[in-house]
Amino acid sequence: MSGDERWSGADARLWLLGDLTDRGPDGVGAIELVRRLERESGEAVRCLLGNHEALLLAAARHGGEETSVPGETFYGLWELNGGVETDLRALTPEHLAWIATLPPLAVDGGSLLVHADTPAYLGLGGTVEAVARRAHTLLEGSADEVDGLLVVLSDRMRLGDEAAVRSLLDAYGGSRIVHGHTPIAFVRGVDPRGVTGPLVYADGVVTNVDHCLFAGGPGFVTRL
Repeated sequence: MSGDERWSGADARLWLLGDLTDRGPDGVGAIELVRRLERESGEAVRCLLGNHEALLLAAARHGGEETSVPGETFYGLWELNGGVETDLRALTPEHLAWIATLPPLAVDGGSLLVHADTPAYLGLGGTVEAVARRAHTLLEGSADEVDGLLVVLSDRMRLGDEAAVRSLLDAYGGSRIVHGHTPIAFVRGVDPRGVTGPLVYADGVVTNVDHCLFAGGPGFVTRL
């Protein structure tokens, strides 16, 4: 998308489920694009907090400090997860402040939107608003606090259990869960280039929309 293109979605709402950065040529450029679309759309475009945004923030603010992964610093963990040095150098205080305000989950149109496919969000709070407040506090806090949030955001593949799905919907609302984080190609054991639509599972209650763009997936937008 070039700099002279503008939001043209009229009254549509567009959600991105996080992981704008890492493993790509211009993660900060992706952040700038989403921030601009938010403004142009009157916040009809929104983005959730993914583990990669949180890890980028941690690398910037706590890079040399140890994580809960034995022998790994935040910088080292970020690098292992596809961190791109030019992104780290291009980050501004405004970018970091924006990341810190991203909500971990949201409810829109009957869908509970989360980044990671896990019930671990329940450990952050019992309402959507409480989770958002807690995540913001942790991201602005110590290295240990950021590390604890990363544990939640990095958890995956735990929504095949009916009880886990029901616990999230009962706490936060919605009639179905939509998540990213876990690439559909990895779950199905297929070439990412063949993934052109979401993966619906758990008796139709959970939808995975991670198109594995970084590994060659063509990407897609899902109408909810």
